[in-house]
Order: sequence, then structure tokens, then C-alpha cells
Amino acid sequence: MDAEIIRLYKAGKRDESLRKFAEKYQSRLYAVARRQIGNNEDALDAVQEILVHFDKSLPKFKGESSLYTWTFRLAMNVCLNYKRKHSRANQSAPLDEKTLNTGLLISESPADNPDVMCRTRFRQYVVEQALLELPDAQRAVLVLCDLEEMTAPQVAQVLEINPNAVKSRLRRARLAFKRIVDREFEALGIEADGLHAFECTHRYLSAISE
Repeated sequence: MDAEIIRLYKAGKRDESLRKFAEKYQSRLYAVARRQIGNNEDALDAVQEILVHFDKSLPKFKGESSLYTWTFRLAMNVCLNYKRKHSRANQSAPLDEKTLNTGLLISESPADNPDVMCRTRFRQYVVEQALLELPDAQRAVLVLCDLEEMTAPQVAQVLEINPNAVKSRLRRARLAFKRIVDREFEALGIEADGLHAFECTHRYLSAISE
């Protein structure tokens, strides 16, 4: 579909090109923005900025990288700039009944034990906040590698660093993330189930885009 998106745009069919781009990428861009910014409303605003930047920048796309990595490089830059400009983006949602029941969190079937369901959602909230506590550079590589499941070369293209730097940064990010999660769970008297950092992110954060 990427080739079709570019072909349509160059053929002057801008609206159709943008529609196809949104169909393929919008939900994934929202997931990245939500994890990078930590605020649902700001993440939605950031996605709109990404789409505007994409529309303006696509004529400059030279095909030196895939549209996929080029798009995520654009998205990461927009999210970082958005965080710097908007103070609201640094505020996470409070842990209240609305937060626990939002569709952004993991949903269990009604037959599940309510106490277990609450603990699961609470754990996810704690883990999501721990992700936001990481420095921008570490959070970016953790999100792209462990949640977007990009390869080290792909992440290197997105972040414009070399693959070895990606691997090194990812190791530090996973360790830092696990320390934060373990600290928060211990302070709250919650078992962390012995999960490693990347397992935590997959288990508790993968539903954010759903």
C-alpha cells in the first residue's frame, strides 16, 4: 500500500492518498503518540499534527528509506516537539474510576473476578506511568522496539542513530523501566509477577491502541 500512497499523491490524487495513509497508519501513530505523550487528548492532537506534516512533507520524500520508517521518524519528531510545547502533555490522567474503566486499558470479560480485573487495570496504569517516567530517548527506543516490534536497523533509521546505539539504548531502557515498575509495585504492595520490562510493556500496554 505504501507504493500506492506515493503514486496517488504524485498523480495529484492527494485526498485519496491521504485517506489510504490514514487507513494504514492512523491507529499505529495514535498508539505511539499515546505512549510518548501520556495523555489521550494530546495524543489525538499530535496525530492530527503528524497528518498535517505528512501532507506537507510527502512531496520531499525521496525514497531513501521506506515510507514506514520515514513516517515514524516524522511521528517521533512531532511527538517530541508537542511535549515541549504543551504543558498538558506532561500530565498523566489521574487514577480514578474513569481511568480504570477507559477503553484504553485492558478489558476483561464480565465473568472475570472484579478484584482481579481491578488489579490488572491498576497494574497497567502503574506500568504506563513508569514508561512515561523514562527519558525521551529511552522511551522512544522501548516503544519502537518492544511495542511496535521494529528491528534495530528500522529503529536506527527512525531515530537517526546507528543500530548498535539502538541495542545499547534498549538495554538501558529495559533495565530502567523494570526498576521503575518494581519500585512502584513494591511501594503499592502489588506483586510484579517477576515479569521483565519488555514483557510488562507487551502485557499491560499493548491494548492502548485498541
